[in-house]
Amino acid sequence: MNRRLLLALLLALTACKDKKPAQLPTAPALKPSLAWIKGELPPEVLQGTPVSGGTFTVRVPTEPLGLNRLHDQQVEGMMARYTVGSIYETLAELDRQTHPRYTLKPLLAESWEESADHLTFTIKLRKGVKFHNGEKFGSKDVKATFDAILLPTNLTNSIRSNFPELTVTATDEYTVVMTTKKAHFMHRNNLLSAVPIFPASALKGDFNTLPINRAPIGTGPFRFVSWETGKSLTYLRNDEYWGPKAYVDKVVIRFVKDETVATQLWERGEFDLMTRIQPSVWRSIEAPTPGNAWAITGYHRINFVENYYSWIGWNQERPFFADPRVRRALAMLYPGEKVAKNIDMDLELPTTCPYYRPSASCDPQVKPIGYDPTAAIALLRSAGWEDHNGDGVLDKDGAPFKFTFLANPHSVKLSKLAPLLQEEFKKVGIEMDVEKVDAAQYVGRLRAHSFDAASLGWNNNDLNTDQFQVYHSSQKTGGSNFVSYDSKAADALLEQIRDTFDDEERHALERKLHQVIYEDQPYTFLTNRPQLDAIKTHVRGIHPSLAWYDLRKVWLLPPNATPVAVP
Repeated sequence: MNRRLLLALLLALTACKDKKPAQLPTAPALKPSLAWIKGELPPEVLQGTPVSGGTFTVRVPTEPLGLNRLHDQQVEGMMARYTVGSIYETLAELDRQTHPRYTLKPLLAESWEESADHLTFTIKLRKGVKFHNGEKFGSKDVKATFDAILLPTNLTNSIRSNFPELTVTATDEYTVVMTTKKAHFMHRNNLLSAVPIFPASALKGDFNTLPINRAPIGTGPFRFVSWETGKSLTYLRNDEYWGPKAYVDKVVIRFVKDETVATQLWERGEFDLMTRIQPSVWRSIEAPTPGNAWAITGYHRINFVENYYSWIGWNQERPFFADPRVRRALAMLYPGEKVAKNIDMDLELPTTCPYYRPSASCDPQVKPIGYDPTAAIALLRSAGWEDHNGDGVLDKDGAPFKFTFLANPHSVKLSKLAPLLQEEFKKVGIEMDVEKVDAAQYVGRLRAHSFDAASLGWNNNDLNTDQFQVYHSSQKTGGSNFVSYDSKAADALLEQIRDTFDDEERHALERKLHQVIYEDQPYTFLTNRPQLDAIKTHVRGIHPSLAWYDLRKVWLLPPNATPVAVP
C-alpha cells in the first residue's frame, strides 16, 4: 500500500478516535409533583371564568345493555352516572359541594314536606320544565314513572324493593303526594334522588321494548342524539334547559372495553376524561421519563375513594357453598397480599365492610380473615370435605369439590386473579374452572342464579346505603341477592335498620350487620376500589364526588389558552 495513503488512513482513524460523538438532544426528565402522584386535582381546575363550546369526550370501559335506568337488566353503575343528571333528572339531587354530608337540594321538585311519621311526602314540582321531546313536565310524569316501577310485571325489582307499599297521587298539575305504609330511613333519598323522571308518553307499551331503552328522553342539560353500537353515545347541550345551561356543546361517551387499546387511545389524547385506569398503568406513568411526558404534562390525575366494594360471591344454592365454614375456608385461601402487591399495585384498600369505608356504619373491630391454608384445610375437613378416594380432589357424599368461576372476559383484574385462585384452591384439593361470559350475559346469569361463583362490585352514589336489596333473603328472587344468602340474624337487622331514623342508633345496628355478614362470608370481600381517572389539563369545573362528576359544570379552555401542567 502507498505509504502516503497508509499515513492518511492512520491520521483519519486517530482523528475519529479523539473526536467525541455528537450528542443527540434528549427531553428533560419530568418529575411529577406529589399532588400528581396522589391524584389530587390542582386548585386552578375549579377556578376561572367559564366559557362555552367544545366537545367533552369520556372513555368508559363497558357498553350498557340499555339506557333505561329503571330496567333491572339495564341498570349498570357507570351508565347511571353518565345519564342521570345529564339526560335524566330526579326530583332532588345530592349536592356534590356538601361532601362529606351530601345533602339533598331541589331539582325537578321545588320543595317537599315530610310527615312526622315519615309515611307521607307532599312534593311541589318545578314549573316551566320541558322534556327533550317538547312535552311539558308535570305531576302526570312523576306518577307514570313511579307506576311503571311499582307494576309487578315490569322488570324493575331492583328499584321497586326500595318502595314497599307506595302509592303516588297527582293532586294537581304540579303537586304529587306519595304515601307508604312502611317507611324506612332511606325513603326520602330514594323517592327524591334515586328515580329519574320519564315523560308519561314514553312509558306506554311493553316495558322491555320501549324506545327510551335506547333513545332516552329526559329534562336534563344535555339531550340524547345517537347511540352508535360498539362505539359511542353522543349528547348535545339542551339550549332550552330550564336551569343554567351546560358549557360544553357536546358530550361523547366512548366505549372502549380493551384496556390496552384504551390506554393507547388515551396516550394519543383522544379522551378528555379517562376513567377506570388500570393500577398497573397508573403506576407505570409515574416514572419521570420522557416517555411519560404526555401523561405528566398533559393530564391531571384523580384518585378518589368511592362508596364501592368488590367481592367474590359464592352461590349458596350450590352444595359446595351452603356451609359458612366452607366460605370462610375459601376466604383463607385468598392470597390477599400477593393480589395487593402484584395486581392492585397497593392502590385498592382491603375491606371487610359493605358500607362506605370512612363511615360509622363499619365496625373497626372486624378484622380481615387472613391467608391461612392450614386453617382452611381444617375448616373444610370439619365441614366434611376430604379426599376420601385419593384422587387429589376433596369430596363429600361422593361429590367432588369442582366448580366454575364466572368471569367477565374484559376484566383485567379477573384475568390475573383467576389463575391465582385456581393455584391456591388446587393446593388443598379444590378444582376451579373459569367460564368467560360477555357483559351482555353476565348480569343476567347472576340474576338467574345460573353460576357457581362470580365476582362483581357494588357501588352507591349516596353516603348512606340500604343493604336490604343485596342481603335480605326476600331479595333472592328478583332482587340483588344473587348468591341466595339466607340469614335470620341478618334479615332481622336489615328490617330494624330500615325502621331506625336516629343516625347513631342506626349506625350501631349497621355495625352489628357488618359483623354478621362478615362472619357468614356470603362474599369473599375484596377491596374498596378508588376512582383512578385523569382529565386533560384544559378541562375545568370538574371534581370527584360519590355522585360522580357534574357534567353541567364542565368547561374547556380554548385551544390557544390550554396550559401545560407543571409537574
